[in-house]
Amino acid sequence: MLGIDTVVLNFYPNEFAILRPWDFTPNTNRITAIEPKDLGKGRYMQATRNPNKQETAQTGYLPYLTFYKGIRAGGVTTGLRVQFSVPKLIYGNNFDELVEADLDQVYERLFEGLKFYGVRFFKGIETVKNAKVATIHFAKNFPLSNYMTAHEAITEIQKCDVTTWRDVSQSDYVNNGHGFKTHSKHYELAFYDKIAEYHKGKRNQPVFDTDLQLQMDLFGNNQIVQPFEVLRMEARLNNQRIIKSTLKKAGFEGAEVTLAALCKKDISQAVLKQQLAELYSRYPKISDAKAPDLHALFSQLYVQNPGRNMTTLLSAVGLRALNQEHGTRRLKDIVGPRGSPALLRQAKKINHELAYRFEQPEVFQMLDEQLDRFLPVKLANFVN
Repeated sequence: MLGIDTVVLNFYPNEFAILRPWDFTPNTNRITAIEPKDLGKGRYMQATRNPNKQETAQTGYLPYLTFYKGIRAGGVTTGLRVQFSVPKLIYGNNFDELVEADLDQVYERLFEGLKFYGVRFFKGIETVKNAKVATIHFAKNFPLSNYMTAHEAITEIQKCDVTTWRDVSQSDYVNNGHGFKTHSKHYELAFYDKIAEYHKGKRNQPVFDTDLQLQMDLFGNNQIVQPFEVLRMEARLNNQRIIKSTLKKAGFEGAEVTLAALCKKDISQAVLKQQLAELYSRYPKISDAKAPDLHALFSQLYVQNPGRNMTTLLSAVGLRALNQEHGTRRLKDIVGPRGSPALLRQAKKINHELAYRFEQPEVFQMLDEQLDRFLPVKLANFVN
């Protein structure tokens, strides 16, 4: 299992040559020739080269190219940015998951795709393998068992309070509960219903995956085995600072940020496990306290926490009752932005200061178990 989807690579002028600059929009020669003073207010210009339907039909999945020139702190910089989905290079979709043994084929397909565009690398395919990674999305599909639906799983996950996690600035609950995403400028953690997204994409209403090249006929004429519910998790790291800090938290401090160095099972598995653990640490565990009713919970809290303030004990009982009925999101909607910090402080105090028995929710148990096994999911396992 490889556990990687979207990757963006940066190539520098001494590594490549564009043999057909007129295929880009605009012509890359215009970008190269422009004077720094003419770059405009944004001090940046770019030319793009994306595949069309005829090219995709002829060659299969192709990457997306951006040639750029801009003024940065170190002066004028130019380069080529290449974006692609690792599994789509091989399967034409990002449902089927790869293993490390597929990597040589990934490098070859990417190299041939860039060659198709007229991009020549002075040191051949080694340049692709050793390219610097600017963005990487670690990802995993989770087939749901015990008749759990993706909607139910997302409803439970979204109870986690992520407002103080990293520099997360916003949480989105989209597509009628089919997706949950926490994000800031350069970081996202997303959970979404993979099957619902596919059907939305067919109606030109994609929610999370905007790269639908070759993926519109994912199932073809195959009959889907029911029940068929798949939850997808993606940790989207969108610059090198975020990549390095995430690798450090996952136990890979100092790892090279190159394509070959990051395309490893151990790294993707560790990153996804660390992201899930950090998310679950913000779950209001009082919601799953092991007690048959509120009176039993209050009795348990009172006995196991002698000397604790009565107000704190009653707050825990109240928070459990409200969370079970409405969830954290609804509570925050009720109290608004002025009351949310106080609600968060009380939830953290209950989580960390009170002793009580609780059981990890089924969805987090399932995610943990599948991440421990880290086996590739294949579409063929779910169709006749």
